[in-house]
Parts: sequence; C-alpha cells; structure tokens
Amino acid sequence: MNALPPLSARLQLAASFVRPGATVADVGTDHAYLPVWLVCSGHNPSALASDVHSGPLARAARTVAQYGVAENMALLQTDGLAGVQAQDIIIAGMGGDLIVTILSGSDWVRQPDVRLILQPMTAQEVLHAYLCREGFVIEREDAAVEGSKHYLVMNARFGGVPFEPDDFFCIAGRLLETGGPAASAYLLWQASRLRKKAAGLACSATCAAQAEQWASLASRLEQAAVEAVCT
Repeated sequence: MNALPPLSARLQLAASFVRPGATVADVGTDHAYLPVWLVCSGHNPSALASDVHSGPLARAARTVAQYGVAENMALLQTDGLAGVQAQDIIIAGMGGDLIVTILSGSDWVRQPDVRLILQPMTAQEVLHAYLCREGFVIEREDAAVEGSKHYLVMNARFGGVPFEPDDFFCIAGRLLETGGPAASAYLLWQASRLRKKAAGLACSATCAAQAEQWASLASRLEQAAVEAVCT
C-alpha cells in the first residue's frame, strides 16, 4: 500500500491551493484521491468528499479504505453544496458553467473564512465573469499541463468590489500576476482555440466582426504569453 495516493499534475496544483489545517470539502469527487492525499500527508486533519451520484462515492469509499483514513474522511451523497460545510471548498473536474450553478445556490460560500479552489474543465471565461460580477476576489491562479491538456486552477473568496471583466480577463484572469511556468502554455492554448473559432467564422459575412474580435483577443493572449516567459 502506498503512503499517499497518486495525484495528477492538475490535482497536485489544486492541492497547493488548500490552506494547511483547514477543513476541506471535495465537491464532485471521483476516487477522492485529492482529499485522501490531503489527510494522509498531514496537510489537513480531516476532509469531506461529496458527489450527487453513488458511483463516484463508491470509488471514493474504496480509496478511503485503501489508505486507512476512514476516521478522518466523511462521504456525502448530495447535490452541489447542500449539507456541505468546510473552510476550503474544492470544486474540480467539471465545467465552469456547472461550477457557477453550484456556487449560485449556496450563499454560505460568501462567508469571510471560506475559500474556493476551483478547477473548471471548460467555460473558464464564464466562471471568471461570474466571480467578478458577484464580488469574489480571485487571489491566485495557476495552470498545469498533462500531455496536450491544459488546466486552470484558481483560489477565490468573497468580499471584493463587483466589476464587469473584459474579454481578456475572462480568459487570462490573474495568471500573469500569480501564475507559474505553465501559465504561458495555457495562454497560448487558449489563443489557439480562439484562432480556430475565428477561422471557422471568417468566411461568413454575418460573423466577420465576431471572427475579428476573437482573432484580436488571440493576439493579446499570445503577446501576454511571450511577456510571461520574459518576466
């Protein structure tokens, strides 16, 4: 039996955002590798793993048993954040629009001691926009790379001044300020996605303005990626 469960680069990055000693909830868990790792490593004394489906919780239960942390781990079948209470809330491995839905239904995440560790698989711009408009402060963002896949992780808390973010911030967020070596690759990946979208619309007269907007945003992201490497 291994001393610690294996963590992918994505989950390792998410783990680095969790505050030592905080109560932790992994919402939408799968194998519960991340919360079990946090407990086994001594980083956090206890953790909760939750999911709306029974299958992921069954896999989580096997991980908990394998690493002998049943006394320090709780499993909860619930929808979103219903019945969940913790200081650090991890929501990883799902779309940004679903994360927005989960956060929108739980006012208690706006308490001053709550921190959100969010890892959207898609619709990162939707999640960025929601957090800014609702008055959440994004304290740190960073990226991880696994093969050809790029992942964004962010840490947010409630208590800021709501504002309307521009298109650049909705994609780049605070990566240029707080991101590590993988931030540049993430920005280039997002720029490539935008260029493909722009190319697909370029031949349509009715969509030419949208295509030009995406191409311009891609150029800004590419320039930011270069600056991130140089700093």
